[in-house]
Amino acid sequence: MKTVYFLILIAAFSTMLGCNYIKSDHPQADVADEYATNLTAKSIIQYTDSIDKNLTQLSKSTSLVYMLGDLSFYVEKYSLANKAILVIEHAYNGGISNSLKRYYFKNDSLILEKDKNELVNEEGTVFKDTRTYLRSNTVFKIENKTAATQSAINSLPYIDLPLSKNNKPDQSYLENVNSLNNVLNGSDKFDVVFESITTYPDSRYIILRSKIQNSYSASVLVKERDAFIDSLLNDPINFKDQKLNFKWVVKDNEAIYVPVANNTSANGLNK
Repeated sequence: MKTVYFLILIAAFSTMLGCNYIKSDHPQADVADEYATNLTAKSIIQYTDSIDKNLTQLSKSTSLVYMLGDLSFYVEKYSLANKAILVIEHAYNGGISNSLKRYYFKNDSLILEKDKNELVNEEGTVFKDTRTYLRSNTVFKIENKTAATQSAINSLPYIDLPLSKNNKPDQSYLENVNSLNNVLNGSDKFDVVFESITTYPDSRYIILRSKIQNSYSASVLVKERDAFIDSLLNDPINFKDQKLNFKWVVKDNEAIYVPVANNTSANGLNK
């Protein structure tokens, strides 16, 4: 049941590159022609491959690492001209499941969802990759493949899945995107406030919790103290239940606090 819950919970550019890709290596080329071309699975893959090759040219933002029970996850967004073109969801459910989902957008419309799932059961580990193609917010093609090892699944071709076997309504894909935006924006049930700052022999964490009871929490590893961290340590009650404003990076699936410059006051960081 936990696995099912995990899978449920974890819930523009150019014309398709074609000949235009020879003229421009950038995925945003000829964006005005987007609706003049009917999207196909092949053209979508060409387009999304170009995004993957140009990630270093895009603006990137990352959510906190959220937790609920054994589940932890975070979301990355890659944007161009303030428009999201790729959103990546990383999710881990203890030793039971790992999931990597990539959502590709063109002119603010979701056109491809790529899922890579790793599930551990009584018989061993199962790897499953799925690609879901959308056109005008409607699924028109699904394909997947399954194997017992990562190397094996990489060598297998995708197999078409009849749309009649897809039990997910088209609207659910858009709802997933809305949820991911909430994660990135720290809004709704992902709006977290200060709970405490804990000190262990070898590590220190800022603990955040959702304003909604029995909902998500987040922790941020503090490797280096600054004036703001000193304020939290010296007077945590003063910050209790308040929204904190600070920077972080995610490394090895963990959010890490980024110290404030010495000329920035601690009070300026606390909303």
